[in-house]
Amino acid sequence: MKFCAIVCEYNPFHNGHQYQIEQSLKQSGCDACLCIMGGNFSQRGEPTLCEKYARAQMAIAGGASAVVQIPTYFCTANAEVFAQAAIKIATSFANVTHISFGSECGDIRSLSELAKFLTKEPSFYKARIKRNLNDGFSLGRAKTHALQECIDAGLVKFTHPEVVSKLLDTPNNILAVEYLKVLFQTGRRDITPITIKRIDTSSSSSDAENFDYNLSSATAIRESVYKSKRIWNIRKFIPSEPYKIFANSMRSVGIPDLDLWGNLALYRLRTASPNDLALNYDVVEGIENKLITTARENVDYPAFIESCSSRRFTQSRIQRIVTACLLNLRSDYVKHIYEIDKLPYIKLLAVKNNKDVLSSLSECNTVLVSRKQDAIEAQNDPFGQILMYTEDKANSLYALLLDVNKDQQKDYITSDIYIKPLFIK
Repeated sequence: MKFCAIVCEYNPFHNGHQYQIEQSLKQSGCDACLCIMGGNFSQRGEPTLCEKYARAQMAIAGGASAVVQIPTYFCTANAEVFAQAAIKIATSFANVTHISFGSECGDIRSLSELAKFLTKEPSFYKARIKRNLNDGFSLGRAKTHALQECIDAGLVKFTHPEVVSKLLDTPNNILAVEYLKVLFQTGRRDITPITIKRIDTSSSSSDAENFDYNLSSATAIRESVYKSKRIWNIRKFIPSEPYKIFANSMRSVGIPDLDLWGNLALYRLRTASPNDLALNYDVVEGIENKLITTARENVDYPAFIESCSSRRFTQSRIQRIVTACLLNLRSDYVKHIYEIDKLPYIKLLAVKNNKDVLSSLSECNTVLVSRKQDAIEAQNDPFGQILMYTEDKANSLYALLLDVNKDQQKDYITSDIYIKPLFIK
């Protein structure tokens, strides 16, 4: 079987995600969809609305054939690290022939042209980034301004410069460019990238007007659920079968307690030493001192995040840093993703109980963990042990945020690597 890989979070899975799966299979001509999904904490540095096995099951019900996980060490980092891990997973499978991702622009040519330019990062571009950083811009804004300056000065030419100049302003375009950068760096010409344009139903575009699905962003769905503690009002935005799985998860374990999450974060920062925090990923430029001081001055987590944020350190970046500090995601281990050609193992979360799917997935250049024996083999790698240990910490922390009984707590605390994937008919 030929697989089209989709990098995702599904936080939660909704109609737009089902549309992406359908379009990805249609445009790629592949037999099946392999979803490469983050774990229990998101790339925004927050606990996910429902746990990873429920989200994987929702993906299968929504049209995917298999779901594997991006380790927590990488799925909670910035877009560049997230993409490095995701593409290394995709290229580990011999039968992945395409990779699909959503983008605001829907223009694979412009995305590819920018990715190739950024892969080389010429000196004149770097110099402008450095100058913009010195002027107090965040890294993202510094890169956008530098790109526009290079285009205006005629130092670089693109087919559609008016499109390219805005690509680094929107989150999904940024991720798309990062995926393409890593893919080009691998030299894998046998994997074809495709992008599915994200449709904004609030606009008057013909795409939105002709769209058959009820759409809402995952952000809006999360905000609605957290506010009302109910899901009936977002039912139309989630496909029928995935909605049933989501509803069952809500009934059995609830959703993460964000107030508790904030209190745990503030406790960690208030009691930490600057030297300890400085070992964690993206704790740079003395931000550890501001985190500690601000945590001691605030009793409200959202207020703490806002107080720590600046043009240089956006709210999402601060949230990722806090997650790294809570889980002790050491900088050296995160950066190890740049030094390896493949991950020491890939965790299978859910798969259609189909011999062809399982057989095709088995053609993998690393350990695909679906049995206890696989887990034992994966632990022979020292880096594999580190990733597994952190995964267990992340799952234990996530369990504390849920309304679960003691028996359910044990399920989370049990080493995640030994938990069998969901085999779904």
